[in-house]
Amino acid sequence: MKHLIYIAILLFTTLSFGQNTGLIVGKVLDNEVNDAPLVLANVSVKGTSINLNTDLTGVFVIENLEAGDYTLACSFAGYDTKEIKVHVDALQPAEVKVSLAASTVSFSELALLTAVAQKDDKSTAALN
Repeated sequence: MKHLIYIAILLFTTLSFGQNTGLIVGKVLDNEVNDAPLVLANVSVKGTSINLNTDLTGVFVIENLEAGDYTLACSFAGYDTKEIKVHVDALQPAEVKVSLAASTVSFSELALLTAVAQKDDKSTAALN
């Protein structure tokens, strides 16, 4: 009977100390294509070195965060970067859904990109 009490106390203390950190679970979606998941979108936590990518379903998980407020920056090539504030609690995971919109390119920027691409194409053709 003593052994059961010791095991119960050990399990209780282990679970108690394991709850000191929180986590953020989220999904990055494409606003332009009926909220389709954005695969390999970049998610970072401002003020930390945490930087990760979403999986094949657009889902990301950030673990071992101290309780408090954080700012997430979500980005994807060709889309506007979006920052959102998240409150992390050690007792309950924070759930986030971020929908990114495609970035707009002005006609002058498009003309400049086209001119640079044509110039590069001519310079590589001269090398052949």
